[in-house]
Amino acid sequence: MSYPCLSRFLQLLFVSSLSITSSVSYGYNETDLFSDIPEIVSATRISQNISEAPVSTTVITQELIQASSAVDLPELFKLVPGFQVYTPNANKYAVTYHGASGEFPRNLDIRINGRPVYIPLLSTVAWNTLGISIDDIQRIEVVRGSNVPSYGSNALMGAINIVTKTPIEQTSQQLTTTIGAQGRKDVTASYSGKANDLYYRVNLGHEGNKGFDFQKGGENVNLGNLHFVFTPSLYDSIDFTAGFNNGTMGIGGGNELREYQDRDHFSHFQYLQWNHVVNETHEINTQLFHNYLRLKTKSFNASELLNDPGLVNLNAQLAFLAATLGDNYPFSSSHVSDFPVLSSAENGSTQTYGAELQHTFTPTSSFTLASGLGFRYEKASSLALLGSDETIDEEIYFFFSNAEWKQTDHLSWNAGFMSELSSITSPATSIRLASNYKLGNSLILRGAITQAYRTPSLLEENNKSSYIFPEGVPFDYVSFPNDDLEAEKLNAAELGIFWTLPENKGFVDLKIFNERISNGIESWFYEGPIDLLSIKQGFRDEARELRNASNRKSHGFEIQASIKPSNKDLIHFAYSMTKISGIQRRGELARKSDRTYDDSAPRHTATLLLNHQFTNTLDSSVIFNYMSDVQWQDSSLIESYKTADFKITKSFPTSHRHKLTTSLLVKNLFDQKYSQFHTNNLYDRRLYLIMKLNF
Repeated sequence: MSYPCLSRFLQLLFVSSLSITSSVSYGYNETDLFSDIPEIVSATRISQNISEAPVSTTVITQELIQASSAVDLPELFKLVPGFQVYTPNANKYAVTYHGASGEFPRNLDIRINGRPVYIPLLSTVAWNTLGISIDDIQRIEVVRGSNVPSYGSNALMGAINIVTKTPIEQTSQQLTTTIGAQGRKDVTASYSGKANDLYYRVNLGHEGNKGFDFQKGGENVNLGNLHFVFTPSLYDSIDFTAGFNNGTMGIGGGNELREYQDRDHFSHFQYLQWNHVVNETHEINTQLFHNYLRLKTKSFNASELLNDPGLVNLNAQLAFLAATLGDNYPFSSSHVSDFPVLSSAENGSTQTYGAELQHTFTPTSSFTLASGLGFRYEKASSLALLGSDETIDEEIYFFFSNAEWKQTDHLSWNAGFMSELSSITSPATSIRLASNYKLGNSLILRGAITQAYRTPSLLEENNKSSYIFPEGVPFDYVSFPNDDLEAEKLNAAELGIFWTLPENKGFVDLKIFNERISNGIESWFYEGPIDLLSIKQGFRDEARELRNASNRKSHGFEIQASIKPSNKDLIHFAYSMTKISGIQRRGELARKSDRTYDDSAPRHTATLLLNHQFTNTLDSSVIFNYMSDVQWQDSSLIESYKTADFKITKSFPTSHRHKLTTSLLVKNLFDQKYSQFHTNNLYDRRLYLIMKLNF
């Protein structure tokens, strides 16, 4: 495994950091240095200061959320270096790390309060079905780098844990409305209360908009969730959350309106967590969860899609072929009848059940071990994606352990592994070894190596798609499953410098990374079995299956900085430089040539947030975003963008406990138009009014 070479810039930055650190007069103790650095648990399942985490981590705090220009949850990840956020449709978001993704990114593990929300039927996350709104979020922990040793194969490139507000934290009631561009009309309401040792919070919301002008890509959804916290003793805490999301959004792509249609969805979830402190050295955490999602789009008769009323022309052709070929006629019938056809693959239902037990052992102040086991049961049915209405399922068992050892006051070690055993794929074990070294009071060096595996998802193992008439005559074979599919393999290394700035209540974090993914799972095209489309075209139609057909590598560096020059100012900066290369082999057909990964990740991404508080009731933010050229998978568009957003917020205390907060948000302030993913996904200047009433 090779490490990326340090550019001259990085060498100068490293030397400068050392010289600055050595010349500083240390007037701070360790409490002063780290009091403003957030604690996380997502990297190792052990509570750590982010400066002690084995991999680079970003915490999107409540302060950053309020200062940002995000109106939808995924937009918050623009604040994270190396992350890209884009919209294949008006209301369908894609979030990825280090590029190499398309409409359905699949290499990030997304959790809400520790509950995984990865959808096995789609091999991704459907952000608009989660059942929470941006107002529900307290903070977000983002692990920038493979986190399979902690949370399993879906975290191949990174992990996100969204932590929502608890009824203990939110004591007031809140009503929020957002109106503005694209006909957006959102409203959410939350209510919190307490009964003896039981705290509760209830949230209901509605989100609606008309989408882009060209598309039929609007959204109209309802959501709700409730959160109970029960504390029967000082040693026990029981959390229960449940929620739903149902509604309609437009999906599609391309340059014609007829390619867009409505997709209905209904989702719900339940999550139970019990945390028990046995004594000073032992703590036990137990989790149970259930996720459900149903997707549905409109079906059309085959005759309508073929523009052949009654299938008169097609049946005449079949009769002619049968008479001409005689015994060599390849199909089971010379006559077919009409049947409904799903024109979109986003159809079907899926459920996930999970259980997990974790034991945290801290025998001394210098050593902590978090170990446990878990079980996940996934099932799905989809005629469009799995070839039948029958249910297909998978059982996944996993064992994990993460250890932190503070060998000295300056040197600490982290090690972890995750072993996964599946009923349909080969077992896989991922490992990570990392070390942190304090070089002086405010500078920490970090290094980590990881070997991780991503096992094929339920969809990838079972994907089968075709259009077959009721008489068994195939119109088009599209895809077939591959029984020989293997896990993707990642080898990654990173070096980091974490520099605390106590005088500015902040820090600067530099990461240098090198990643190599082999056995990447991608589509492989070949001449499929004979079908009606083949006869119509005059040559054997293509079919596809998933194979371990790609290899890619990337290297570069990332910088994140969060500082407060004064009590009234906040500066947040995120920058990433990524160079990616590799090849995706696409099969044996001349018209499906191999692809390179050279343009599949933006070379540069950057975000700068400047927030200033003029008074206790008035503040403003300016947010600059930049992403260089990139060509996403399944997209022909290559376009960079740079935007400037402006937000001003004014609070009006209406009584001793009541407060009205009004925000005016202008996105793309200078109207520098650009498109994302498809040409007609056009972004121009947008204006929003956000009002929150706390009472």
